[in-house]
Amino acid sequence: MNDVTPSNRMLRIALAATLAGTLSLGALGASSLQSANAEERDGTASAAQGSSSDGGSASSTERHAENATPKDEVVYATLDGSGAVNSIYVVNVLNPEKPGAVTDYGDYSSVTNLTDTAQIEQEGDAVTVDVGAGESFRYQGDLASKNLPWDVAVTYKIDGKAIDASELGGKSGLLEMEIATKRNDAVDATFFDNYLLQISLVFASDKSSNVATPDGQIALSGSNTQVTFTGMPGKDGTFSVSADVTDFEMDGASFAAVPFSMVIDSPDKDGLLSGFVQLSDGVGQLSDGASQLASGAQSLSSGADEMASGIAGIADGTAGIASGADGLASGASSLAEGLEAYQGALNGQAQQAQGSVIDSSAQQQAYQTALQTYVAAFAMAYHASDPDADQGAAMAAAQQATAAQAADLQQAFQTLVTVEAANAAYGAVAQTLTAAASGLGSAGDGNSLVGGIEALASGASSLASGANELAGGATSAASGANSLSSGAGDLASGAGELADGTGSLYTEIQAMPDTVSEEIDKMIAEYSKSDFKPISFTSSKNTDVTLVQFVMATEPIVAPEKAEPEPEQEQGSFWDRLLALFGIGS
Repeated sequence: MNDVTPSNRMLRIALAATLAGTLSLGALGASSLQSANAEERDGTASAAQGSSSDGGSASSTERHAENATPKDEVVYATLDGSGAVNSIYVVNVLNPEKPGAVTDYGDYSSVTNLTDTAQIEQEGDAVTVDVGAGESFRYQGDLASKNLPWDVAVTYKIDGKAIDASELGGKSGLLEMEIATKRNDAVDATFFDNYLLQISLVFASDKSSNVATPDGQIALSGSNTQVTFTGMPGKDGTFSVSADVTDFEMDGASFAAVPFSMVIDSPDKDGLLSGFVQLSDGVGQLSDGASQLASGAQSLSSGADEMASGIAGIADGTAGIASGADGLASGASSLAEGLEAYQGALNGQAQQAQGSVIDSSAQQQAYQTALQTYVAAFAMAYHASDPDADQGAAMAAAQQATAAQAADLQQAFQTLVTVEAANAAYGAVAQTLTAAASGLGSAGDGNSLVGGIEALASGASSLASGANELAGGATSAASGANSLSSGAGDLASGAGELADGTGSLYTEIQAMPDTVSEEIDKMIAEYSKSDFKPISFTSSKNTDVTLVQFVMATEPIVAPEKAEPEPEQEQGSFWDRLLALFGIGS
């Protein structure tokens, strides 16, 4: 067991203050400040060193296999500059319903009484204390393990060159700092999957400038610049920041983790989905047009076959053939124009779908603004409460005072999720329509549908021109008619495929509203964790845990002290030095 050292106390005070700024503590589990802030609000009692002997009255109490006493746990950890864990200790707050002996559990190397001067009995993983009626009891346990739910890695570069944290103090140049967090498989995944992680860095204005980050929020804190990153539950994270630094020093990076317990209601999706209904109707009309085009192409193919079979007897009807050929050329040109118009309509529908994509930057900014507004309002309301008031009442008052900001935050988040899901659907529709239009080909591609029709129109014109000479070239006309028949058959086949493809597209778009609705519900379900129940970090034997929160900090970056030159001593005259030699001073 060990006394509460000043450094440990200062760590708890500093990190508890950091935790007080953790985003959305009201909507995301407002009770998460109770243990850390109550410890400082009530004042630290004389910290008496417990004993492992049988000296306390609790030593005679029978131990149970589990601890059903309501309790809170605040886990404090110190990390080195690279993110590796130096030490972990837990402030346990026991809130028994009746007085008597309470046995708590945890694998501690030592324990310290933070409440009074009474003895603490520690035997194995069991810690037994006596608690009076209506009282809570706080004690610190130094964990033997150095495992946290998150593995943290912090790296640094100065002017593009990697540098160790221990060598960074006093350096000048372009600082690049990266913080990576991921799940620690050695710890129960419950904490990683259900806790929101906030990381804060503070850059002193006289040591840094041009602070920038693509991953977080930047805010002025007095004369300093604060950078805040947020790690979502169940997600690995990589966060970077850069700054121009001079004679660099910095407080350590602080990490605060609290349960994410926001309830997200399903938004009104009718207005959003009505746009997909209109899009479905438009594609349905395109499908009908494609079917009509296929029917016309089939009729053209049948007519071309009949013309080819009767071309041998057209020598006596050259005038009629010329007239028919002119009509065929006109029909083919009209067909080509119609197909190009259809292709343009497909591209137009694709542009319309792409144009429906909503710029979500405003929703993202609205969410961040609502988030910061809520944090500031909650912190102000909480710290404005009566310091002597019950901490539960203070928290409830702060929650009630910031109910409007919490509602604004929830609304902004729902709006952002809805817009992002709709944008994904519109992008998929635009891609499908563009692919369908591209599949029709171009006039210069003879193997495509559009190219084939253009070639057919050109051939029909040639046929009309040669019809006047048909009398002298019936054989040549028959050969051309056979080619026309073959091309018309290909056209009919391609038009049929186009009709089938447009029909399939129509079927897919009809299902799009259900797909979008399912995607929105999926995204909401991923972050709706209102049913989360805390578990003990110290031992599974502690079965009635109200709150567990984590507060961590890396070592500060400190510039080495500069040695001051010693003042030069006056030499004095020869006589002065001679007197000094014999210890005689003037």
